[in-house]
Amino acid sequence: MSTTRIIDIGGRAVIVEFERKRVKNINVRVRRDGTLYASMPYWVSYAEAERFMISKASFFKKALDETATRNAEEDSWKNVSSEDIERLRLLIEELIMLHMPYFAAKGVKYPSKIVIGHFRSFWGECLSKRGVLKFSTRLAEKDRSLVEYVVVHELAHFLMPNHSAAFWNIVASVIPDYKIRRKILNGRQ
Repeated sequence: MSTTRIIDIGGRAVIVEFERKRVKNINVRVRRDGTLYASMPYWVSYAEAERFMISKASFFKKALDETATRNAEEDSWKNVSSEDIERLRLLIEELIMLHMPYFAAKGVKYPSKIVIGHFRSFWGECLSKRGVLKFSTRLAEKDRSLVEYVVVHELAHFLMPNHSAAFWNIVASVIPDYKIRRKILNGRQ
């Protein structure tokens, strides 16, 4: 059985669903809708759980802000137009063709399928056994050089399925400045 309460987290009224469970500690997670869910031991009072959460207000406020930002970003890239997706598809196909001679010389076949979709957890993905490359529509908002890095990164997975030193050597042989591009792509420049 659960109880919902509203508590003040860093000056913000936040809905929290408390649920008593067979757990040793109070466990809190931020939900995508900006509410909190707290599982708590049977012996902990609601007042004690609230005090715990208020004592960690700065942590939860930051987590709530990050969730709101992530949701806003997701909403924006889910609204990428079909025209932008088609431009992205053409760019990806052009970049694959540009770099295929290097990979073909090492035995890589042209991808059997290229998928572009609303993928939030990755920029690109290689399903090497099936010959499939997947790319996120979020790339439609990125510069050509960053899209090129993702394409080469995924093509390199046809040769090396992990992120070992050998894998990064393959990427570096095609894009010597891949570390810089990778940092920019992931917002760490």
